[in-house]
Amino acid sequence: MGPEPPTAAGSARKCGSCLHLLVLALASLSILYPALTARFHFNTEIASSSPSGLSVSGVAAALAGQEDQVLHFSPLPPTTVQSQPTETPAPLPRQSPVQGMPAESIMAAASVTSARTQPTPLAPPASVYIVYTVQDGDTVDGLAARYGISASSILWSNLELESADSLVPGQYLRVPTSDGIIYDIKLGDTLSDIADRFGVDVPAIISFSGNNLKSADSIAENQTIFIPNGSMPVPAVTLTPVPQPESPSTPVPAPLPTPLPTPPAVSPSGIAARAVELARSRIGAPYVPGAAGPDGFDCSGLVFWVYSQLGLQVPRSTQQQLAWVAPVEMSQLQPGDLVFFANTSGSSGISHVGIYVGGEGVVMAVNNGDIVREVSLAEPYWSAHFAGAGRPP
Repeated sequence: MGPEPPTAAGSARKCGSCLHLLVLALASLSILYPALTARFHFNTEIASSSPSGLSVSGVAAALAGQEDQVLHFSPLPPTTVQSQPTETPAPLPRQSPVQGMPAESIMAAASVTSARTQPTPLAPPASVYIVYTVQDGDTVDGLAARYGISASSILWSNLELESADSLVPGQYLRVPTSDGIIYDIKLGDTLSDIADRFGVDVPAIISFSGNNLKSADSIAENQTIFIPNGSMPVPAVTLTPVPQPESPSTPVPAPLPTPLPTPPAVSPSGIAARAVELARSRIGAPYVPGAAGPDGFDCSGLVFWVYSQLGLQVPRSTQQQLAWVAPVEMSQLQPGDLVFFANTSGSSGISHVGIYVGGEGVVMAVNNGDIVREVSLAEPYWSAHFAGAGRPP
């Protein structure tokens, strides 16, 4: 006899057994799953979640009527795992070539060292001179008083000036900041020679801050330096002796001597002759700006010295001397007269004067770098600049 065919009751029993096994498997999985998740650090929001959308609470509700056939259990409460905030590690200090010392510390130390080794800035050097633009009415004496220096310092620092009277509005002058001479170094100059020439010591020139000299060898051609308290040299010259008038011989009666008679006053013509002699006696003396003899002269200084020797009250400047004399025509010139010139050496107006000595000759202190010498009115330059003549009183 063969096997019996399956019945409906048997099939139902088999399905019930399969369902019991499925419930047990799901219950076991719900118990083991949180433990496994915690062990392997799975981050999940709810540990009781299971695949296929099933949950322990749902399965328990479905099987509530079969409590006698299945293992009784309590569903696990949901477990929430909170993620820990991630801390950002502090940045490590940059390593420097110096072992164990952060770069910031080394940079700070280097900054301090640099500050300590930085040289202290020096005060700006004193200026050698200022450039002044001559205004209408300016005089060398007035500028000297304004800046607290001597008139000679201005004249000696501006060798293009023929005299203290040759200022022209708009002209530029180098005005020293103290007494002394502004000097432009020439090829072949040495500081020792310059010091000897102007009567000062080499250290005095080097120590003047405006010169920026480190040593006696640090000068260069065309460099401008200041000679503190220097003075223009006056070369030694051989002057022609002035012949002295012979005293009139007076017979002395015996036995008592007769007193000498009072010499007669010198006539105007005698004064003129003596003026010519004195002027010619200074030929060869150097031209020195602002000087009035006896060993150096500017143009009006020569006239001042000559006529002062003769007892006359002669003014000092060229313009004042022009007002002092009585005008004469060129055709009426006599020895001893003063001859005036205009617009010489870049100056405007009456700018030069000399002493007429006869035969168209004029003795004058010509210009800077020159000497007292005799020129001729027939020379083109002097005839072109002739401005008039006058006779001293």
